[in-house]
Amino acid sequence: MTNLESPAHRGLTTVRDAPARLRPQFLVTFTLLGVLVVGALVYLVGAVMSNDIRKEQIDGARERAELLAQASFAPRLQGPLNDHSPTKLRALDDAAIAAQRSGNLSSLAVWDRGSHIVYASDHRQIDKVYRPPAAITAALEGKTVVEVVDGATSPVDKTSGKQIQVAVPLNGRDGKGRTRAAFELHLPYGPVASEISRRTRRINLILLAAAALFFAAVFPRLLSASRALRSQSDPAGRLLVRELGRAIDDGGLHLEYQPKVNLRTGDVDSVEALLRWEHPRKGLLSPAEFLPVVADSDLIGPLTVHLLDQGMRDCSAWRAQGMTAGVDLNLAAANVLDPLLPAEVQRLLEKWKLPASALGLELTESAVAADLDGALAVLRHLADMGVRLAIDDFGTGYSSLTVLRDLPIRELKIDRSFISGLVNSSADERLVRSMIGLAHDFDVIAVAEGVEDEATLTRLAELGCDHAQGYYFSRPVGLDALMAWFEAPSLAAA
Repeated sequence: MTNLESPAHRGLTTVRDAPARLRPQFLVTFTLLGVLVVGALVYLVGAVMSNDIRKEQIDGARERAELLAQASFAPRLQGPLNDHSPTKLRALDDAAIAAQRSGNLSSLAVWDRGSHIVYASDHRQIDKVYRPPAAITAALEGKTVVEVVDGATSPVDKTSGKQIQVAVPLNGRDGKGRTRAAFELHLPYGPVASEISRRTRRINLILLAAAALFFAAVFPRLLSASRALRSQSDPAGRLLVRELGRAIDDGGLHLEYQPKVNLRTGDVDSVEALLRWEHPRKGLLSPAEFLPVVADSDLIGPLTVHLLDQGMRDCSAWRAQGMTAGVDLNLAAANVLDPLLPAEVQRLLEKWKLPASALGLELTESAVAADLDGALAVLRHLADMGVRLAIDDFGTGYSSLTVLRDLPIRELKIDRSFISGLVNSSADERLVRSMIGLAHDFDVIAVAEGVEDEATLTRLAELGCDHAQGYYFSRPVGLDALMAWFEAPSLAAA
């Protein structure tokens, strides 16, 4: 197994240094718990707001009724209450009509102490005697009463459904010092319910949107943890990690290199290092066959150090022969978030006596999506050292514009899926043209991946692409073959 404390593997944080891993059921548990918490929060906030809005509307009904009673009806009821002259009745009707125009009213009435209806918006009720409802009895005792009732509770009100009943004592005292009349008002509850629904729906949408943003921020990390847990619980995956550890120690890993050509000068500014593993049973393996298993294991740190060391060693070798090309290596998501990475890179640069500009590090958009702030701190440190940073497989992730805006990248590598259809697909051409223009707008070098024929290369040059890489120039080759290629460059497609 790999010796994690050996000089070749020291420096980078491993998963062993991180907090204890979560159990495999955590992702499902967290999701269900999150849904329940959000649902409970929405319910509680809705209930609290409903009560507050209901109280607000009822208090408004009380104030409106008191103002209407004292400002509009009390002055018109001076003198005998049983005066039903046309002049007095018209004045009371005018006040009632004005009240109805100012808002929804189901009915209104004025009672005297003898249980007579002194005035009612329904004139058929005037001068009738009824047993007064409890609210009127309380108002005649000098109390203002506001209730939400279901159905008619007063003989003067013939409406059905929920409504607000308000009873207000009218100013003025009879000969015994008692309130001489009570004003009764009925308002439909429907508008109050609609207002509650409208305002609680708005806050519920805000809460749901906030919850969605929270889950969007947290879920990539949870998914990463889930993948790590799956690899931990997968016997075949654990075996593969152990075998890779032995390969690091036994020299079973090697790098192949593919030149990246400057389309303006024809020079090779750098080469990309591509990992290969000669597995004892399975033969030659590409990174896609084992890196997904290793990416979330304790081995990702030692593996990265090993590859950086090997890539810089080879770069030092060809630069000693007069070739000025740098070397570009790929980083995993765990590396991008590792605060020890810049120090380890600096150590290896000094070991192989390379300037920082000789090293390029490539990362994908998804590698920084889980924790953009954490990645930004590490990448800015590397950029400040002079290391070249590139976004690989551009256009296939979910945060392209954010990456261009926030990260200190020098190169943008357009994914081969767009380059392969460049000549025959107008849609791919438009996308490639847009990506090249976008890179230049941000003062970033545009690199085309997967160039396999001269027609594609010619079109890329016409579109203003800066660099290109692919089988047209050279397939990935070992160090000796690369050195020979440097001496006598030839086109692989020729």
